[in-house]
Amino acid sequence: MIVGIGVDILCVSRIEAIVRRGSRFTSRFSRRILSDREISYFGSTVSTQEEAKQAKYLATRWCLKEAVYKAAYPRQILRWSDVTITKIGPKPTMDVRWGPGLEGAQAHVSLSHDGGMLAGAVVVEKS
Repeated sequence: MIVGIGVDILCVSRIEAIVRRGSRFTSRFSRRILSDREISYFGSTVSTQEEAKQAKYLATRWCLKEAVYKAAYPRQILRWSDVTITKIGPKPTMDVRWGPGLEGAQAHVSLSHDGGMLAGAVVVEKS
């Protein structure tokens, strides 16, 4: 049974502007929106790369997390740290810490990008 569908569209330049402001702003923003696993990966790998790759990493997570929040609401109000986005192979995957009523749910993820725009879609399904 489909619990919800969420979509988010993001102009990547919004995140690029944060990254361009410097490492202090990037660090503060990343701690706000990333899960512990994502923060660890970002700090050890992505933060040493050029600004465009940092912005892409953060923008992708922002967009997909916004989409899953919309799909789960009102059954669950997620926190940023409840969701971890990983990329194994060509497609992102999502690990979500579901609360009561959504235990065992699955989040199906799709991400598209063109020019400076990202579009994320998430379908939350529960047996």
